[in-house]
Amino acid sequence: MVLTPIPDFHRAIGIPRSAAIEYPFGRPVGQIHDREGQRHVLLKTLEVLDAQASGEIWHLPFTWPEEPQKTAWQPFEMSPLIKLYLAEIRRAREDEAERANVKSPPDVRS
Repeated sequence: MVLTPIPDFHRAIGIPRSAAIEYPFGRPVGQIHDREGQRHVLLKTLEVLDAQASGEIWHLPFTWPEEPQKTAWQPFEMSPLIKLYLAEIRRAREDEAERANVKSPPDVRS
């Protein structure tokens, strides 16, 4: 069982049960110092664990209270893993953009 903002990924790697929540990475149970909100998320997650069959994804009924652009909790410095893979991430994004811009040849039938 995992509480996750990316349930499809966890299903793909074989996690049998997922409680999906649309909260930012690093804050799966809620905002800092919001003990009551965090408690609600954890209790709902435990309910899902009790009721959920293997292979299911349950979407929890919570919404992050801030607009993504206004969320100010991001650290000033990127994580060590992002630093390590930053060049690779940029290359992958560029490759993906190139593939999206390549048009298929016209369908030629004899």
